[in-house]
Amino acid sequence: MDESENQDLYTTASHGNDLDSIFMEKIEDIDDIVFKDKRDYLYDLKMYFRYIRKNCNALIREKIQKNFTNIIYLTLDCPPFTPNSSRNDGPLEYILQMQKQYPDKDIRVLIPIINVDSEFTPSQKLVIEYGEKTKVLEKTSISFDFFIQNKIQTAVVYKFPKNNTNIQVYGIYSPIFSGLKSVVELSRLYYLAPLVKAARIAIKKMGKENFYPDIVHCENIPYYLGGEFETNLYSRIKVLQIIKDFTQIDIAKSEAFWAAINLADKKALKKITSDSLIKKYLARLFNLHNSKRFYQMKECLNFIYMNYYKFRKYVDKGEEIDENIIFNRLNARIMQIFPNISYGEELYFNPMIYSLKKSDFWATISKTYYDEVFEKPILSGKMFKYIEKTSKKSEYISLGCDKNDYPRENTRKIYHEFSLDNFRENRSKNKQALIKEFSIDRIKTNFVDPTLFKNENVNIVGSLDSFYQAPLLFANLSAEIFASGVDILFNTILKLFELHKNIQVIICIKDGLKINFIKNWIKFLEDNKYFNGRWVFVDADINLPKFLASSDMILLPRRANFSDNIHLIAMNYGCVPVASRNGLLNDNISDIFDDISEGCGFKTKQSLLADEDSNALFLAPLLKALNLYQSNSNSWNLLIKNCLKYDSSWSFEILEKYNQIYEELI
Repeated sequence: MDESENQDLYTTASHGNDLDSIFMEKIEDIDDIVFKDKRDYLYDLKMYFRYIRKNCNALIREKIQKNFTNIIYLTLDCPPFTPNSSRNDGPLEYILQMQKQYPDKDIRVLIPIINVDSEFTPSQKLVIEYGEKTKVLEKTSISFDFFIQNKIQTAVVYKFPKNNTNIQVYGIYSPIFSGLKSVVELSRLYYLAPLVKAARIAIKKMGKENFYPDIVHCENIPYYLGGEFETNLYSRIKVLQIIKDFTQIDIAKSEAFWAAINLADKKALKKITSDSLIKKYLARLFNLHNSKRFYQMKECLNFIYMNYYKFRKYVDKGEEIDENIIFNRLNARIMQIFPNISYGEELYFNPMIYSLKKSDFWATISKTYYDEVFEKPILSGKMFKYIEKTSKKSEYISLGCDKNDYPRENTRKIYHEFSLDNFRENRSKNKQALIKEFSIDRIKTNFVDPTLFKNENVNIVGSLDSFYQAPLLFANLSAEIFASGVDILFNTILKLFELHKNIQVIICIKDGLKINFIKNWIKFLEDNKYFNGRWVFVDADINLPKFLASSDMILLPRRANFSDNIHLIAMNYGCVPVASRNGLLNDNISDIFDDISEGCGFKTKQSLLADEDSNALFLAPLLKALNLYQSNSNSWNLLIKNCLKYDSSWSFEILEKYNQIYEELI
């Protein structure tokens, strides 16, 4: 039999009933079974005993499963299984620690499969590269079709080879998103909508792999995205929604029309495309960009869908633009023909709202951010009223970091290993070695240490003077200018140069030279000869240890509540953090001027989202740090010792909080 004949077709709401068969169909009424046909008593008696046996087995299975919890960890990114991973930490570290502490939890990971050749078909072997190895993925029995974005899409679930932690990772393949090269692209609603819908179906079907999920641990993506058009989860599955930062998920655009054609099922699409006003607006939009006469609604809708963002490039040019007028009318009409849509237009401003309301529990991974989000409505905007309503089913959970993944005693990762006993001498050697690598001669001859980078796509601008004795500042930011505080970083560095401060700076921003704002700053630094030998910009995916083990300070001018652990890794290598008082940075970094005995860094006096000048706020602790470094070596050595001793591990308290939530959910 052809494999496609066994696939379930999830095209309308009615197909949602098929999901019940994966777990257990609803129990029939006993009277209907035993007494429906008196003419065949023996047959009915057999049915009766079959019914009794079925229910006894179900009770036994249920009793067994109550003593063991099955959890699916749904995430976009899971290094090393995700190519071009955008994070330093990963779910595998957390899961390993959780299973050590609570062996009754079977936690498996589900991620999107990306970076797949467009010519690949599921009938072939799926071979991918992750880390430095090529692996063949095992195809599971889970395959299905689903309807989204005005057409039928296919999806297949694969198993990754188990890694050394023995944690099973599953991947979802679908042509609609698997051709992407980077995880960052998946955050666009265009790709996120089909991924979430496919993931929800796959999770319901996990029983085909003899794994019946009790809980979905959903990491920072809206699990119920488009939920008003879809069937509910089977009641047995509970959802823990982890939210790192409400602002990062906010679409912040009134694009009801586009969201509707992304998320709607066939029934909803028929309602949209049969409306006379929508037909009129679609035809006008189609005719603006086509000389061909408009004949078919499907052709027109598909064309507009594929070119939506090209049309929206005029969004900032005012209401007189024809495309803007049409889109505004389409958005308004969508709101009118879906008057009872869940939570009204808010769904289209923030797709997390529906998830927040529908999930069984939600949590942030920062105490500072969790407290602030209730105290400062501005941090969550239109979502605040929903956050307040769901506060009783929410909590904060701290972040841990396994230092064993970043050992200082590893000469392959750093130039000279060091410990609490010999850090003074060997950290200085590391610093000299790194500065030498970025000398102008090595950069010009392309002779920079290749182990500093994760791949060969490296662009280096500027250089460091190896004879120039100065504190070495390091910054490794994302290209998200506002959230990462890239503007604050450049303004601060420029101010230090203007104040004639004795510093050298290494700035690493992957894909930074693709952004005009950053390119203009780098050109400004290049054109000013006074800055020569004092800065270097690296556009590459870097290996952190050698940078951190060699730098005196790491600069973290972040506005958003980031959740990576770079500050914890930095402290493990004795690199002192100078950071904003935001989220996890405030949770984990103790300012030495607040705690002279245990202090391990410097922080701004308040959040960089405050009304005060962010540049001045961040410059203040950095000047304090430079002054302490240059005038009080004993205090600086104490800072480094406190950094090296800092315990950032997955403690029992952190894991127990997760465990309590899991137990509450089931």
